[in-house]
Amino acid sequence: MRRTFRTKVRDKAGTLNRLTSIFVRRQFNIVTLSATPTLEDGISDITFVAEVPDTDVLRNLLQQLEKQINIIDVEDITETNTYNRELVLVKLKKPINQQDLQKVIKPYDALVSILKNEDEYTYIQASGPQYTMDNLLDDLSSYQIEQVSRTGSAALV
Repeated sequence: MRRTFRTKVRDKAGTLNRLTSIFVRRQFNIVTLSATPTLEDGISDITFVAEVPDTDVLRNLLQQLEKQINIIDVEDITETNTYNRELVLVKLKKPINQQDLQKVIKPYDALVSILKNEDEYTYIQASGPQYTMDNLLDDLSSYQIEQVSRTGSAALV
């Protein structure tokens, strides 16, 4: 089951390594990871999305994360009323018919914008929940996608 964790940490060398090693030792896959400074000097928020097998393991994982040096707070925000967003940049071969591309991205409305149309490529920017970005990429798969860059989830509780 996919879970989202928000941690508040002190900006010290090795903190991220200690957090990720907890997941690695248990062979849990970290799907996305996003770190950003907060308004407080020397404090950052790190958001993880990871595959965790069950709730018993989840409890143990949270306890292990809380014990780590430089960790101020850890919470599982999967089922909390949050705003999770991810930025996706897509470079694709310029379609022969631009109207077809417009039809594909129209359902995503304000979440998607075309950044640039060059001779050979179209550059697209999109932001939204992870499942919406996954759906967008599936819809764009009929075009020749050259490159995709994703930021990982950022969350507000």
